[in-house]
Amino acid sequence: MNLTRSTIVFLLTASCCFAAAEIKVTEMWVGGLPGTEATADWFELTNFGDMPLSGIDGNIYYDDNSADPTVDDQMFGIDSIAPGESVIYLTSWEDDWATAADAIAAFDAMWGAPAGSLNGIQIGYVDGGSGLGGGGDAVFVFDSNQANANIIASQQYQGNADNNFASFASDAAGNYSFFPDEPRAVVGVLGAYEGNLAASDGMYSTGAPVPNAVGSPGVVPEPAACSLMLLSLAGLLATRRR
Repeated sequence: MNLTRSTIVFLLTASCCFAAAEIKVTEMWVGGLPGTEATADWFELTNFGDMPLSGIDGNIYYDDNSADPTVDDQMFGIDSIAPGESVIYLTSWEDDWATAADAIAAFDAMWGAPAGSLNGIQIGYVDGGSGLGGGGDAVFVFDSNQANANIIASQQYQGNADNNFASFASDAAGNYSFFPDEPRAVVGVLGAYEGNLAASDGMYSTGAPVPNAVGSPGVVPEPAACSLMLLSLAGLLATRRR
């Protein structure tokens, strides 16, 4: 069956009408090293869906492994996550910084120039949120602070406090596989790089110095599904014009 260009456009547009945001936790930076942490604990959310998650500033909530929405904490600083976009939220920043702006500046000092670029990456924060434990913890994001809240995104991890210089990072599809190896960020893999600073000013329990941090904050793992369809459509239409 031959399809006209208008029919193809209609079919792909109609399929996107049923699209929605699909949020995944794609990276987690945890504490637990000795000494002063160079950056607040943080986690990354990526929208793998075809529609933005909008109106979220102060309207979504974080909790760690208790997964209890009645004791969760508000998330601020970001109002919309576009399809294919990755954003960062800092948590437990109050432990070392007076204001969220100070914590964000420290995050930029760790992950920005010259090691990397944070241009265009949204950085929000959790108000009073718990830190992420070095020996294992979780990130849960809810749509309210009521007992019947829905989970927007969640991810657990296992930990080894002596290895917390590298973030927990998902694969390109936003999934984690903990066996046989824990999914630590590796320089050069999926956009991960070595930050400007050591993960803390302390030493390992073995007495060895802590190396520079490794992570990929804000790196988009994979385009949204509808975006891929539209790119395919553009290629198909270009081919038909020849």
